[in-house]
Amino acid sequence: MDYERHVVQPGDSVYKIAKAHGVSMAAIIQLNQLQHPERIYPGQILLIPGPDRVEPGPVEIPEPYFTYAAWLFEAYAGKDSELSAVTTYLYQAVVLDRPEFDALLRPIAFDELNHLDQLGRALRHLGVDPRYGSFRSGHWVDWRSKFLNYIPDLCAMLDMNMEGEAKACQEYLELAQKIPLPEIQAFLTQIAADEDRHYHCFLDAKNQFCCEPLTMPMPVPEPPVPSGPPEEGGAG
Repeated sequence: MDYERHVVQPGDSVYKIAKAHGVSMAAIIQLNQLQHPERIYPGQILLIPGPDRVEPGPVEIPEPYFTYAAWLFEAYAGKDSELSAVTTYLYQAVVLDRPEFDALLRPIAFDELNHLDQLGRALRHLGVDPRYGSFRSGHWVDWRSKFLNYIPDLCAMLDMNMEGEAKACQEYLELAQKIPLPEIQAFLTQIAADEDRHYHCFLDAKNQFCCEPLTMPMPVPEPPVPSGPPEEGGAG
């Protein structure tokens, strides 16, 4: 596919970009599948058609990029994804409603939000629309709130969070091995390190809040020593 990438700058519009590159606005809109062309934002990556693709035509994402994108979509907005993690941890912070859990959960939720942003940019880099959803058995499935597990118990929450973070760490390392694009491998490895750190944060919290208190047995009083028969006589 003959195209170049344009990073949107402050003040850019599709009209200005099209004019600067000598292509039609329709070609940029079609190639990038822009639903709202007036809402482009600084930092967004737009694909610009080459000279032999000035007119819009059918958009096809070449292999293996489409396969890479399908893998990233699951981490981005699948059932057990960054989008699910962000919403889960914010929900837990609100439900627990204590400063010590805010200090634990909200920074981790912010990390997951950054991961969501990085994955979205990677999907855009691969030439696809980073909508919230993933592929299941070859079919697109929108992300939905029923993916979340609304556990009310603190210790069960922490167990679930630890399991999810450990699984995510392993899966990101595997993705970094499977996708041979250095710019994507670098941030996937960093995300894996973040997930490992989150796991240990939740582990520390579990050790602090969920260890059963040490109970000391009540002392058993010693039986009284039986006294002998009273002496005969008495004090003389």
